[in-house]
Amino acid sequence: MTVYLSLKAALSQPSLVDSSFTFYTATATYLVKLVVGGNDADTAAVAMPTDAAAVLQYVPELLTENVQDFMLFLRHFKDQLFEVSPPLFATV
Repeated sequence: MTVYLSLKAALSQPSLVDSSFTFYTATATYLVKLVVGGNDADTAAVAMPTDAAAVLQYVPELLTENVQDFMLFLRHFKDQLFEVSPPLFATV
């Protein structure tokens, strides 16, 4: 139990969480722009291209798994970050 609590305390440092959140937001933005194409920030209005699977086959699984794992970590241990940080999601 002490290993779990020590790991949780180390990973829950505010500066580490903020830096990681910024990094994974940038990674997710990169992946979305890679699939959608172009450089405009308004990706919600753009339909997904049919050749998106061909583009994504060159992206390592590691990138998407890391983003997913970090979001799960935040959901379990830092749920309030999603509620207080909507401006960070505006760039995605």
